[in-house]
Order: sequence, then structure tokens, then C-alpha cells
Amino acid sequence: MHDLNDLAYFVAVVTHGGFSAAARATGLEKTRLSRRIAALEQQLGVRLLQRNTRSIALTAAGERFFGQAEVLVEGARGAFESVAALRATPAGIVRLSCPQVMAQTMLLPILPGFLARYPKVKLELDANDRHVDLLNERFDLALRARAGIEDSAGLVAKELGTVRQVLVASPALLKRAGRPHTPRDLAERDTFARPSEVHDGKARWALEDADGTAASVEHDPRLVTNDLRMQVEAAEQGIGIALLPEPIVARSVAAGALEIVLPGWSGAYHVVHLLYPSPRGMLPSVRSLIDYLSAELPPAFGGQKT
Repeated sequence: MHDLNDLAYFVAVVTHGGFSAAARATGLEKTRLSRRIAALEQQLGVRLLQRNTRSIALTAAGERFFGQAEVLVEGARGAFESVAALRATPAGIVRLSCPQVMAQTMLLPILPGFLARYPKVKLELDANDRHVDLLNERFDLALRARAGIEDSAGLVAKELGTVRQVLVASPALLKRAGRPHTPRDLAERDTFARPSEVHDGKARWALEDADGTAASVEHDPRLVTNDLRMQVEAAEQGIGIALLPEPIVARSVAAGALEIVLPGWSGAYHVVHLLYPSPRGMLPSVRSLIDYLSAELPPAFGGQKT
């Protein structure tokens, strides 16, 4: 493989009309430029330039070589300049993965503000409930809300805050079936659960009150699904009681479609993490989204564990 720098030196000499002018433009010594062009001619086995004390002229081989070399040098310069532009200001595509329900309830109100603030950034949001492989699938960032992060090897896991899970039901259901007064009362009610909460046909909720008293509730759920939006919809229609992250139900509670059940009790707190590769060499577009989410997301989490 030939040294591509020699192509750049050759193009500079031709473009500037001589070795002295090219030396001033590139900051390289005239004698070094002359040696590199001579070495290039030796590698090619042809003379590229006719030299005299006052001027240079391209040979026939030199004219053909210059046409191709100029294209390569300009292409390389454009590639470097394009990356430099990305590093100068937030621009380009940022790919973010996030659970669907988090995208709908937490990101929907704030992401338009990010796009308005950084008009040169394009955002690709992959809202799904699978755990993506950031490195192999070429995602820049991923949001996750779980009790812990187990698969963050090689990634930065920035904790943004905690989200508590609350018990909710429709006012119509509570009026019809009566309001539970203790966690023990939940065992006799229609409930929902996630598949991870079900074992041997029964589901279990681990609840805790403000004093740290724990209660384990075994129940027989009518609906088992990982789709939390479906749980919200079914709860609003009076089908049963759900244990859901507070930000997901906040709008329904505020609108009166849902009511918090046993407000003194809550489920496990989930930690919201922002995952991303090593910040070394990170583009401003990615850094700007990290900073924006770090500032704008925590207020949406609702109850924070102290």
C-alpha cells in the first residue's frame, strides 16, 4: 500500500505551481517535499514532473496521475471535514432504545423540546420491550427501568432516578367491590400480573409501607401480560387491580380514570438507567441527548425513594 500522504504532497505541489509555494501552504520543508515526490516517482517507475529552477510541468503520466490523485485527496479532506463538523456542534443521527411504555409516558412530553433545541440532530427512537445489544446493534443510548442492571459490561450505566410501583384500580371497580384496607385484602380481588411475577399458577407482589414493613401478597391474576399499557387500559375499564410504575399511571390518576389503592403501600422501586458506550470520542449529538435526558427525565419519575 502506497503512502497516501505522498498523493497529498504531489497534489499540493501541482496545485500551488511549485515546491516553494507548496511548502508555504503545507508547512513542510521544500527539501522534504522534493524527496517525497522523488520517492513517489520511483515507486511508480515514471516521471510525474518536469522540473527546472523556475517552474514545474506535468508529464503525460503526471497529468493522468494528478486527475486521480486530486479526487482521492479531496475525498479524504471531505471525510475529515465532515467528522470535524459533527464534533463542532450537535448534528447527525442519534439512535435511542427505550421500553415502549416509557417512550409513551415519559419521553413523549420531553423529546420534542430536545429536537427543537438541536435542529441539526436527527433522532431514531426504537420503542420496544426487548433488551437491545447496544454495541452490536449500533445504538448510541438505551433507557432501562429495572431493579438492577446485569448486562452492562463495557457500558456506562448512569442512574437517573428511581420509580415506585403503585396499586391502581378504577373508581367504578372500587365502588362495586369495595376498597381494600390491607394488603391481605388484595388476595381476594381481581388482579393483573407480569409473567415474571407468576410461579406455579400464582402471582406474588412484594409490597412495603412507609415504615419499611414488608408484605407478600399471593393472588390469582385474571390478566398476565408484559404489556403495561394493556394493564392500564384494563384497569381503567374496571377489570382488576394493577401494580404499575407511578409515571405510567400518573395521567390516568390525575384524570380520575384510576385511583391509587392502599396509598401507604408500594411495590419494588425500579432504578432508571441510561446506558451508553464509553464516552471517549463521543459525538456532541450523543452527549447533548445524555445531558438533556439527565435533566428532563427525573422530574417525571414521581415518587422518589429516600
